[in-house]
Amino acid sequence: MKQDAVLLPEAYAESCGRSASATSLFLIAVWFGIVAGLIEGAGLLLFQRINWSQWGRVIHVSTEILWISPAIDLLFFLILALAVGAASRLSTRIPPVRALCFLLSFLAVYDWLSLTNRLYHRACLLLALGVAVAVTRWLGNHEFQAVRFWKRSAPWLVAAFLLVFVGIQGGKWLSEQRAVANLPEAASGSPNVLVIVIDTLRADHLSSYGYARTTSPQIDQLAKNGVLFENAIAPCSWTLPSHASLLTGRYPFEHGLKNVQPWLGWGERNLNGLATLGEALQRRGYRTGAFSANRIFFTRNVGLGRGFAHFEDYFDSISDSFIRTLYGREFARFYLNRTEKSKVTRAFRFFGFDAWLDKDTEGSGDYGGAYAKRKRADAVNQELLQWIERNPRRPFFAFLNYLDVHYAYGGPYGYPKPEWDHGTVIDEYDAGVRYVDDYIGRLLQELQRQGLAENTVVIITSDHGESLGEHGMNYHGISLYWNLIHVPLIFSYPGHVPSGLRVATPVSNAAIPATVMSFLGDDQKMFPGPELSAFWASSKSGLQWPDPLSQLGQNSVINTQDRLVKGKIPTAADGDMESVVTARWHLIIHQKSGEQLYDWTKDPSESNDLIKTPEGEAAALKLKAQLQAATAR
Repeated sequence: MKQDAVLLPEAYAESCGRSASATSLFLIAVWFGIVAGLIEGAGLLLFQRINWSQWGRVIHVSTEILWISPAIDLLFFLILALAVGAASRLSTRIPPVRALCFLLSFLAVYDWLSLTNRLYHRACLLLALGVAVAVTRWLGNHEFQAVRFWKRSAPWLVAAFLLVFVGIQGGKWLSEQRAVANLPEAASGSPNVLVIVIDTLRADHLSSYGYARTTSPQIDQLAKNGVLFENAIAPCSWTLPSHASLLTGRYPFEHGLKNVQPWLGWGERNLNGLATLGEALQRRGYRTGAFSANRIFFTRNVGLGRGFAHFEDYFDSISDSFIRTLYGREFARFYLNRTEKSKVTRAFRFFGFDAWLDKDTEGSGDYGGAYAKRKRADAVNQELLQWIERNPRRPFFAFLNYLDVHYAYGGPYGYPKPEWDHGTVIDEYDAGVRYVDDYIGRLLQELQRQGLAENTVVIITSDHGESLGEHGMNYHGISLYWNLIHVPLIFSYPGHVPSGLRVATPVSNAAIPATVMSFLGDDQKMFPGPELSAFWASSKSGLQWPDPLSQLGQNSVINTQDRLVKGKIPTAADGDMESVVTARWHLIIHQKSGEQLYDWTKDPSESNDLIKTPEGEAAALKLKAQLQAATAR
């Protein structure tokens, strides 16, 4: 080391080796933190698209990760620099620059290797360790030149980081401002439109649909003041295709988004170029915003952002942002998936960090990885209300997705449990319904307080139901039974829809876009009808309503537990499925396993397949021809 010092400039010799200045360590940490984070952010964006076939089991990111990852890595590396500096002062045997560079190069390379999601953790560790050793050896002969380079380039990297931050956040803000500024003038008196999708909600678990438990007093009150469709049918039994239908008014065979698609197929030309409700309302002068708690299948990333000038899907909090970074995921994997008896869990509870422990189904936690943090209804409400307040002069169209009824069931930690919640699966599912109902009520009360409620169309529905043990299945997306496609559908628009009307005719909730446009007096027919408003029009004589369809493509998003029924009943694990619902019958067709037929009016649990009865055979033959004709258009 003495010989090395002779070769270095005198000024540096005094600060290198065992007594490097705090400034040097600080700037080295800044350099490594920003470089590691920028590459990490770009890599996370790239590899989530490259690994698109695994979309359902990873934690997702959007462009904001390009500044979030550097910010997290920078903070982490600065803490390490502080620790190395302190350790070098306590022990003169620790060379601070080399020790810090060993740690930071190891962590940076491990970060970059892990984000590919294609290597084992042990392999990433060993490769990163080898690179760190090589870097440290090289540094032994080039420390002066390396430190000088880091010092000179660190300010430029800080500038680049700030430019990325301002460019992304400012770009989003400017894009929205420009979109709003370019809107035409809205017609006087145009109503606001609020579409609320309660992800995974079965209609028969709402008290307004006859459920014995009082799970939904707020929704029930809305139904009393509006129109309730008793037999609304979802176009699919999982989120992505159903949301595409809710936005386009089309069935999956029309919009084409039956499954997650290769990343090159996403973009402005997705959904087969069909218009969305957001686009239609923008043409009428509406501000448009989407607020999603389902960060897997209702996001811009999967191609559902068209027509929304504002989209809140990721990064709703510091904890959510942190967990979407590489080291945030590692932290979550090791520390945020422990039992309630764990000291770590109890410490988080003690310091009030309960939200960090509220796990979502997003992520690879079921496979040994990390879970994302759940986005609750209160966060969705807050995002919406803040957005509304930014520009109250224009009418708004807001599309909300609440995920609180989705597995894992139940309200958040600390939220009062209903008296009937004793911890069973059904109890917890119903507790989630009660929680989201509470926050829907709070949202509507706030709109009332702001004077917006009287001129707001409120629509409540769901994208699909849930099995809850019926037919041997627990979740959804695997079949098209009644409990998976029977969803709530409620319209409230004071003075424009009748109060307390209940419609028994089976309808598709894909008719929402056409119905919304009918409230505005639109005559361009951008969405296929007929509109649901026909049920309360002045003349309903001779109303012929098309039988609703559902379609489910063969897919791999099926939960591991539900795969156990494969071979016992027809499922989407090994073939496409489709169904049609009439006033009496429900025909389900599997691509390979044939047909099932149920009289859902007498057998809502669909336990008695009538396909082989004489009456069933005749009905199925007619319905199959009807279904083929409908999907051939």
